[in-house]
Amino acid sequence: MKAAPLNRAQRRAAAFGHNENPPEGYKALPIVSTKQQYWSRNGSNGEQMVSLGHPRSRRRIEYDKESATKDSDEGRRVNTLTREEGLDRFEDRKTTSVAERPRRKSHAPLAIPYTTPASEFLYGHSVVTAALKNSRRKFYKVYLYHGDTAEVRGQDWQVRKLALAANVEVTRVGNDWLRLMDKMSGGRPHNGYILEASPLPKLPVTALHPVPNPQSTFRVAIGHQSQEEEAVNGSDPVVRYGTGYRRYPFLLLLDGIRDPGNIGAIFRSAHFLGADGIVICSRNSAGLTPVALKAAAGAAESLPIFSVDKPTSFIDSCQQNGWKFYAAVSPSSPDSGNVTGRPFFLTSTMGNPTQTHPCIVILGSEGEGLRWNIQKKADCLLGIEAQRIGNGELDSLNVSVAAALLCQAFLKKPTAGDSVKPEHQENLNIAPVDSRREGDANLKIVV
Repeated sequence: MKAAPLNRAQRRAAAFGHNENPPEGYKALPIVSTKQQYWSRNGSNGEQMVSLGHPRSRRRIEYDKESATKDSDEGRRVNTLTREEGLDRFEDRKTTSVAERPRRKSHAPLAIPYTTPASEFLYGHSVVTAALKNSRRKFYKVYLYHGDTAEVRGQDWQVRKLALAANVEVTRVGNDWLRLMDKMSGGRPHNGYILEASPLPKLPVTALHPVPNPQSTFRVAIGHQSQEEEAVNGSDPVVRYGTGYRRYPFLLLLDGIRDPGNIGAIFRSAHFLGADGIVICSRNSAGLTPVALKAAAGAAESLPIFSVDKPTSFIDSCQQNGWKFYAAVSPSSPDSGNVTGRPFFLTSTMGNPTQTHPCIVILGSEGEGLRWNIQKKADCLLGIEAQRIGNGELDSLNVSVAAALLCQAFLKKPTAGDSVKPEHQENLNIAPVDSRREGDANLKIVV
């Protein structure tokens, strides 16, 4: 028997629960959701689903003929999917095959929503992904702007998966959040990804301990920290570094570099070429601002970072513990090494110093270069061989480019017969590796 269509009163009564029993010719289905009830009837095309409720709350549920069962009394096919199974299927579809969508009535706040006063907003897909993968910070919230293309949705899913694994709240936002996201990123491109997190750990150090032989760790002398700073920076004095071959550690010391873009580019090159850490003079150098972190493209999240307040005393203490310092200068003349009385080497002739002692290269500011008192403390001066010098030509490189070339020169894999030149070893007063055994009574640690 064909059931008659429902009139408006019957639909309204069923939608608001005033009539739980279906009219003649209808059968109630066990699929029920908020403000919605489903009935079935025999229509002209067979079994039909009748959805009752407010139009905004309707969900499209496909009729599965394979999972249907036959009702012998009425001769009708009804769907046997229970409410719990339907919700589970909907949740699986929402989290695996369909990207999350922002709420229709999600209004952006007027001011930036800081979780803590010290919060930093990292922006950009590479920076946010690297921060979530390395987990060196404390994370508060991730803001994702919904994308329209398949590539963007794939990146959204990757960031969301990392955030949920780190137990970080994820907020999907729409167009009304764009102005606020631009404020969070300082007007710079954020690509729809912003992460609110604690500052990046920068361990304050006063000296580096001796490294008796090439190994995968070295120790540092930690300076004074407040309780809040220790919670961010930690207090582990052991620094681990990985190498593909046997060598001593290699670090960069940045003094007076004020451009955050150059700071980020140095971090990126140092991470790519295998440097083991970066020391920053905190008083006269640019900090690790979100601009620098964006330029680093996530490299700063995995490199050990140290800060020093007094670079001259830091250099003195490290030198007494066996570390050698190379001051990067411009090779504007052949007599560059006679200015401070220090030997002058070129990267093409210095050999491979990391095979004999731990090394630190000092890089100065973009315009003036290294300060005079820092150059005097270095064990030697170091330059990059240039093809055009003088006659009004440029005699220097950008500091980030120079850092990349110096890292390449120091961290190249040794070849047969490749070592520090005898005259260089004599000028640097380097002790043989065999005589610097661990536990030597003559080896004094200066802190």
